[in-house]
Amino acid sequence: MYEEPGGGMNMLEICNLTKKYDKEKGIFDLSYSFEEGKIYALVGPNGAGKTTLIQMISGISEPMKGQIRLDDQDTLLRKSKSQIGYALELTGNNTKQTVLQFLRMVCDIKFGGEHKEDIMSFLTDFELEDDKDTRLSECSLGMKKKVGIIASFIGFPKLILLDEPTNGVDTTGLIVLKKYIESAREHNCIVIISSHVLDFVDSVKDEIIFLKKGHLVVGNKATTEEQYRALFM
Repeated sequence: MYEEPGGGMNMLEICNLTKKYDKEKGIFDLSYSFEEGKIYALVGPNGAGKTTLIQMISGISEPMKGQIRLDDQDTLLRKSKSQIGYALELTGNNTKQTVLQFLRMVCDIKFGGEHKEDIMSFLTDFELEDDKDTRLSECSLGMKKKVGIIASFIGFPKLILLDEPTNGVDTTGLIVLKKYIESAREHNCIVIISSHVLDFVDSVKDEIIFLKKGHLVVGNKATTEEQYRALFM
C-alpha cells in the first residue's frame, strides 16, 4: 500500500469521542481507525448520531470529550481542515454566490487557489456546466447537493465526508458520484459516507459501520440488509 514520503499510512483515528445531547442522544465513547484508500459506509436510522459524528470529524463541531486525528493532527486545526472535503448545506450567505463563484471560493480557502482548473470538468460530469453562473439561491435541492459533492471532491483531499449524498440527486448524478468515489479510492483518500440508502452504500463500500444510539457496531459478513434488520428492526 502507498505510503507518504517519510511517514506512515494516511490514517483517521477517533479516540473516546463523546458528545451528548441527553442521556440517549449523541455520540458515546466512540473509537475507531480508518485507513487510506478505503470507503466506509456509516449507517443507522434517523437520530442515531450520523450527522453529529460527521460534523465532529470535519472539525466544524467540537466533541465534549475525546480526539479526532488525521495523519496525527487534530482535525480542529486549520492545517487539517484543508485536508478534509466536506460541504455544508448550501444555505444562508453562500446562496448569494453563483455555482462557479462558490467552487472557486472553496479552492481559494482550502488550496490557496489551486485546482480551479478542475472545476469545469466536475461541472460537466455532473451536468451543471450550463448552470455555472446560476445563483445558488436559484438552484434546486438536487443541484445544490451536486455542488456540495463537487466541493468535497475538489483536490481529492485526504479525507472526504459525504453526509446523505444521494438525497435529491438524480440517477445520472449517482452514477457520476460512484465514479468519483472510485477515483478517491485510487487517490488513497479515506471516504466516509453517511447514508440510509442501503443499496447505494453496498455498491461502493469496503467496510460498513453501524451507529446505534450513539454507539458504534462494526459490520460482519452478513448482508447489509440482514445486519440492519438485526440491529434496528
